[in-house]
Amino acid sequence: MSTIEEGVLHLTRNGTHTHLTLNRPDKANSLAAPLVVALQAAIDTAKQDGTTVLTLRGNGRNFCGGFDLSNLDNESDDTLIPRLMALERMLQSLYYAPFATIALIHGGAFGAGFDLACACDYRLATAGTRFRMPGWCMGLALGTRRTAQRVGAERAFVFLRDALVINAEQALAQQFITEIADEVTWSRRIDEIAATNAKLPPKAYAQLKAMLQTNTGEADLRDLHASLVATPLKPRMQAYVASRE
Repeated sequence: MSTIEEGVLHLTRNGTHTHLTLNRPDKANSLAAPLVVALQAAIDTAKQDGTTVLTLRGNGRNFCGGFDLSNLDNESDDTLIPRLMALERMLQSLYYAPFATIALIHGGAFGAGFDLACACDYRLATAGTRFRMPGWCMGLALGTRRTAQRVGAERAFVFLRDALVINAEQALAQQFITEIADEVTWSRRIDEIAATNAKLPPKAYAQLKAMLQTNTGEADLRDLHASLVATPLKPRMQAYVASRE
């Protein structure tokens, strides 16, 4: 087993399993630029090193609080737009990864943090987890089609339009997550998922996954960019932050 600790992201490799831990607990593991870069690098490496299972979890009280807006006053559209485009590319890399991906979710999974969880094949959440995707409150087309592919267009429309807060039981009933599981069972469930998938012939999991996914990557990038430049972005984000205060 090998472990790499690079500040914002901890990586542990155990055989063909790659375990990633978001490590910004004081910021609810929100997705600042360095964390997105680290996640992208880790996913890219996993695609080349024989990884068959990749898990993703958050350190501290929350899985992920979403896109980091803590330094918004010092940002501009020239910095925000590239950050959001890089975030979308990372989420696509995770969603279309040719191996099993497992989100281990607790606390809150909000905004891009919800999208990060939703991008994983298996989504295990503790009973107290809450979910919300407020991107369309700012007019951001982030993760929209991925959400619809998980739960269906009508359900996704209501969830995204109204920026609903849902709990784990609601998320399970509506297929936003695949199961409710206590943290003490996560290790066992990872092993069970890996063992089930290991019964398939080599590369069969990747082929099955690719055949059943509709690849909307180019359209998602195009539509996200159009939503970002439609009107000045920073004022929209500032208005959203102010609405929460």
